[in-house]
Amino acid sequence: MLLCVPAPGWAAQTPTATVQATINDVLYLLTELKETSRAGQRQWEIEQVVRRAFHYQDMAERALGEAGAQATAADRRQFIRLFVQVLRDDLTDRLRDYSAAQVVYLAEREEADGVQVLIAPAGPAIDTRMAFHLIAQNGSWLVDDVSIDGTSIVASYHLQFSRILREGSFLDLMEYLKLKAPVA
Repeated sequence: MLLCVPAPGWAAQTPTATVQATINDVLYLLTELKETSRAGQRQWEIEQVVRRAFHYQDMAERALGEAGAQATAADRRQFIRLFVQVLRDDLTDRLRDYSAAQVVYLAEREEADGVQVLIAPAGPAIDTRMAFHLIAQNGSWLVDDVSIDGTSIVASYHLQFSRILREGSFLDLMEYLKLKAPVA
């Protein structure tokens, strides 16, 4: 296995260094494990990066909204597991066309509830801005949201999930997530 292990002192990194390490890990895995036969390993490895670098449980709860309070503990655990896979695949899709050299770290600025790190990946077909919102937790920085060209992914997920729940059930939402992030 090719598990990316954080370097000693990772928890003491700056927010920008945390984002940079996370993006570099994902880009490395996308390059190193690009063969179709390694898709399952690639997904697993990138999921470990997401689990280490993202405050995914909080993100999942905010994306689910009030419906989470009505779900059973087992359903919430299953939802969070699937949410991590969707987040993994979205991150992979956003970064797939870039290399580490194409990602420019523009700014790091403090906000009332954390720190925002603004980056600009530039590829052959796409120029975009991504803002990573991080919070300090237990001596490390965790990504709490990502805005892509000004749109929060947590807010975007919340809109999608609310629509599915309004038109269907929690089971329908779970089926949607399973289809959105199939395991290779």
